[in-house]
Amino acid sequence: MNARQAVGLAAIALVFCGLYVRALTAPAAARFVPPRAAGEEKAAAPRYATQLLPNSSTQSVHSATALEIPGGKLRAFWYGGTREGASDVAIYTSVYSPKEETWSPERAVMTRELAQRQLQRSVRKLGNPVVGRDRAGRMCLYFVSVSVGGWAGSAINLTISEDEGETWGPARRLVASPFFNISTLVKGVPLLLSDGTIALPVYHEFLGKFGETLRLDGEARVVGKTRLSWGKSSLQPVIVPRSETEAVGFMRYAGDPPARILEIRTTDGGAHWTEPVKTALPNPNAAVGSVLLVGGPLALAFNNAEENRESLSLALSTDFGNTWRVARNLEGESLPPHAPVAEYSYPWIIQDSSGSVHVLYTWGRSRIKHVVFSRAWLEGGGR
Repeated sequence: MNARQAVGLAAIALVFCGLYVRALTAPAAARFVPPRAAGEEKAAAPRYATQLLPNSSTQSVHSATALEIPGGKLRAFWYGGTREGASDVAIYTSVYSPKEETWSPERAVMTRELAQRQLQRSVRKLGNPVVGRDRAGRMCLYFVSVSVGGWAGSAINLTISEDEGETWGPARRLVASPFFNISTLVKGVPLLLSDGTIALPVYHEFLGKFGETLRLDGEARVVGKTRLSWGKSSLQPVIVPRSETEAVGFMRYAGDPPARILEIRTTDGGAHWTEPVKTALPNPNAAVGSVLLVGGPLALAFNNAEENRESLSLALSTDFGNTWRVARNLEGESLPPHAPVAEYSYPWIIQDSSGSVHVLYTWGRSRIKHVVFSRAWLEGGGR
């Protein structure tokens, strides 16, 4: 091959890649599926309870995610191992029964070795899991894996259960980019769109930190993507719709002071997003969680500090994120002087079909903590 032919082939490749990227970044035609309505809470009095999830398997745990399953139960997932990034990290699950108010013993659903066999590639470590449902109602567990390097070399994988998490199909890798398919991670709630596709919030940490949504079809193929932010300081987007066209998103901030939660908005079903702006709420480079409560305010779970993860609070907004008030502190109120630094982080917040609100979060890196409460408690009715 001579130099002219090589240049020609390179030009063709660049054009092809450009067309591929343009196709993936085309504005989405589908709309959000608004959140389903929750029932009225059975208990009129304020209600609040906490519990640590079981952990007899690992020294360290992190990054919980959860989904409601039949019977008003919750199925939670998280990763655990010797430490974050260790080769023995696996993804675990447990089921919460509201009737017994107990969690089942944890069990591993994905190990590094199993992922390696199913994906047919080297896997050095596993990371964040995120659970959701597809248009058929199947449980979809997305999780991060790394084959080379650190988290910047991550890829997202998917395994599907048709029996509410009891058994799982083989894991497969999502192809999120034509360029080596690296540096794509997941943390936010997957969103069902009106055409049956999924909008999966993702983020990147290679040569920058920024957010996107991936558009997944019924076969979990990536058929589009939309950029949410640019630069080196925004990651882990969480998106909350309130109608078919309108949604607000929040992102972890990893930039220069002042350290604040970032906010983005869309009014066209996620086809276009506003530039990220800083809210009034602090963010110590940590993940947040948010949910729109049925018939009521927007709730946000976050670390209420600029420099550490020693406190975890709940804020409420009655104007869909324009203004906030801190309603409750879940952790960090009663630390004794000179106490060792504790970590309460990576909150996941959902409202179940009975109206109860659940928050799961990392508690000291040794356990996952579950807090369940009524809206009456959240809005100031007392513990």
